[in-house]
Amino acid sequence: VVPARIEVIRHVRIKYGCPDCEEGVQIAPAPVKLLPKSNASPTLLAYVATAKYQDALPLYRQSQIFARHGIEIPRNTLARWMVQVGERLMPLVEALRQHLLQAPLIHMDETTLQVNAEADRPASSTSYMWLQRGGPPGQQVVLFDYDASRAGRVPVRLLGNYAGRLVTDGYEGYAEVVRKNGITHAGCWAHARRKFVEAQKVQPKGKTGKADWALNQIRKLYAVETQAKALGPEARQALRDQKSRPLITQLRTWLDKSLTQVLPKSALG
Repeated sequence: VVPARIEVIRHVRIKYGCPDCEEGVQIAPAPVKLLPKSNASPTLLAYVATAKYQDALPLYRQSQIFARHGIEIPRNTLARWMVQVGERLMPLVEALRQHLLQAPLIHMDETTLQVNAEADRPASSTSYMWLQRGGPPGQQVVLFDYDASRAGRVPVRLLGNYAGRLVTDGYEGYAEVVRKNGITHAGCWAHARRKFVEAQKVQPKGKTGKADWALNQIRKLYAVETQAKALGPEARQALRDQKSRPLITQLRTWLDKSLTQVLPKSALG
């Protein structure tokens, strides 16, 4: 293992002048900096960003690590660098978004996030990180977008004019963009399965109920997906048509029948 090492790179720009020329003093142009008026190199900024956002290493710990190497970089300086790097990367983010919106199918979900210092909002307020994943086959893009709201206007903003297929957990906040854009709205099997798991937990011990039958059907669907992982798009579609479609038809028939047999407020309702 080679220990990490921090180097100081000095750019020496020598001035030259020719007494017999009319061009005066000449000096080489300075290297282009990612952050103007900053002594942070692109490699240092990439290291801090990767450690913070990929490896979940807080900035105060990074500051301590740098100090052990004899380099004093205050936490507020690291934070300012990350904000500036984020601003410089926005053109890349927008390019990734356009790439994402070319996908025939996008997965989307939102999760809570607490922001400690936000203008005009208490630190205890609940905000949201919106996740989008999609892109052409073999070129998947994952984007995270922050918004203080969970309202339907957020997916409307994020998806623009996208009119493909959208997979969500069924949250009603996506209804507006689905209706507005003519999107084909698909459900997430993991979220559907979770409801049957919850219903299974309240069944009498040792008894087999409706939730068990549904979970068994979903288990078979998951098994098909395991087989499909190694296949190309056309072969995967053929396998799903052959094995998954009949299972889903059976499940839908069972659900329609069960609607008349369970109480609305029960675990299966």
